[in-house]
Amino acid sequence: MLCFSFALALCHPQLKTESHPAVQNMGKLGIWYWRSPGAKAPLDDEDGVPPLEKVDDPYLEPGLTRKQNIRTTAFLTRFKSVQVNVDSQGQNIVGDAANEPSFAINPLDPFQMVAGWRQFDNVTSNFRQAGNGYTLDGGANWRNHTVFTPGTFRSDPVINTDASGNFHYNSLQQTFFTDIFSSSNAGIDWVLKGPATGGDKQWMACDNTSGPGRGFLYQSWSTAGNNYNGRQFSRSINGGTTWMNPINIPGSPIWGTLDVARNGNLYLCGLANSSFSFIRSSDAQNAATTPTFDRVVTVSLGGAIVTNSTLNPAGLLGQAWIATDKSTGPNAGNIYMLCSVGVNTANPCQVNFVRSTDNGLTWSAPKTINSDPLGQGVTHWFGTMSVAPNGRIDVCWYDNRANPAVSNSAMFYSSSYDGGITWTPNVQLTPYFNPNVGYPNQNKMGDYIGMISDNRTANIVYAATFNGEQDIWYLRVPMVTGQPSPATTISTVQGSFVSGVLSDVWNLDGNQYLVNSVPIAGPNNVAEVQTEYTLPFATVGSLGFNLGATVSATTSGAVLLWNWNTQTYDLQKSAIWRGGYAKTEMFKFNSAVSPYVDANRKVRCLIRFNNPEPSLVQPFSVSFDLLQLTFG
Repeated sequence: MLCFSFALALCHPQLKTESHPAVQNMGKLGIWYWRSPGAKAPLDDEDGVPPLEKVDDPYLEPGLTRKQNIRTTAFLTRFKSVQVNVDSQGQNIVGDAANEPSFAINPLDPFQMVAGWRQFDNVTSNFRQAGNGYTLDGGANWRNHTVFTPGTFRSDPVINTDASGNFHYNSLQQTFFTDIFSSSNAGIDWVLKGPATGGDKQWMACDNTSGPGRGFLYQSWSTAGNNYNGRQFSRSINGGTTWMNPINIPGSPIWGTLDVARNGNLYLCGLANSSFSFIRSSDAQNAATTPTFDRVVTVSLGGAIVTNSTLNPAGLLGQAWIATDKSTGPNAGNIYMLCSVGVNTANPCQVNFVRSTDNGLTWSAPKTINSDPLGQGVTHWFGTMSVAPNGRIDVCWYDNRANPAVSNSAMFYSSSYDGGITWTPNVQLTPYFNPNVGYPNQNKMGDYIGMISDNRTANIVYAATFNGEQDIWYLRVPMVTGQPSPATTISTVQGSFVSGVLSDVWNLDGNQYLVNSVPIAGPNNVAEVQTEYTLPFATVGSLGFNLGATVSATTSGAVLLWNWNTQTYDLQKSAIWRGGYAKTEMFKFNSAVSPYVDANRKVRCLIRFNNPEPSLVQPFSVSFDLLQLTFG
């Protein structure tokens, strides 16, 4: 059933709505939003989709002042956030507000980044503009650029880059049409390309493949705030200069995102009817044809999109995200969807994830990424997902697990190295902040945050109130100690490799490497394997090794690191394994580790089992369950 807040109902008095029966009187938990299967989409007034933008207050001059001793960095242990919306002296601007950031990184120069946000020059007015800033040093220092077309209402910023390093900024006007601004010099200068069709809650993706659609821009938007009688999709084949006449998307999905696969296929997702939808276009990359949608699949994410919670009263608690693995690794081509969804009153919002390994035809059951105990009334909101070029999946979100009775929230993070099957432990990235302060006369933090993954880690641009006002912050997630590096080669040095595959690095799956010692009885029997790992970066502060094995006889197991300078194995840690028992041992190497990582980021290890005492002379075997290099 359709349901939305009383404030939104006032905008459409002719609509008759009722609360979802499972969540009546939820109070601060917010309102679930389901689209009715019987809605007469795509017409707004019949469909009942509420527009997320509302134009009311006029523009007011800033009248802003600069105050000293306002922090422009925020720390939580080793996690450092840097403020983005600062003045020309790098100081916080008092009296303004900024929220709902989007973010992009130049694929040709990762030190060049651009952020966009909703800029409120004066918090006594709801009038917002297209804020934007850039960095040329990888996020260490940000320069707050002048808003686009000052004095013009703009909202819903969406930024991406093309394969040539050009940035594109999609901006919603109060007329519910969008404009495209482009920059060819890292966000320093911008050019208005022109009108770009669009509508409320638009999203945009760029084809960065080497196929026929390279450089194409794709845009979808809601059925509300819609100037095209509900049509929701358009394409530009010339970098945003002109756009095709909008067309309908099957099922009229709303509040979702887009991504382009390595083969040029276009994927869309969103809330449609009584569940979520996955939509594919295989021919959008063909400039000679009007795009068609050849796959539409209903997907369950285990809950509904939530609006009007006290944590974000005038906005969503999260939009639906879609991303695909563009790597050449074992999960290449996988498609992933994620959203913060309401489940029940005990779980008002949790971050749920699904995946497809068959081009979107079938989908897994929902998996909850936040690992704190369920059923405690915690709100996990603004769940956001991105996939690194090497296939790692990153997810971040806000939540109030420290005290579910209040709104104060912090950002948390988790990642997956195996296509979403297993996930690293949740890590808190920021201090807690109160999302209910610093409102720019519109009580919301926006509807989303921005995240881009590279092969090393995740880059996040988000809104927070560390200064008692809404500001934009940048955080590069440092590599979490214990993250694994998958083996690139495994070869036997002595003994014989029989069968098996490398175990899953976070959840042992029973697969093993079986290695026999040399079949000659004697005190020096040895069973060894050599492994090589490729780190995501060359400079690390520590190395460790998780070794899980079962031996047929009591032996001594050791891990040795190859010194690339001396061309020898000269760093060793060892422990005793009892015969017939499985054991996992974590070896930590505390010495300077730089000689053990070569210029190509390779680490070579020798795992050696031998007789611990001369009286043990029989041959033996070792079943390796876990060969995991860790680093930090």
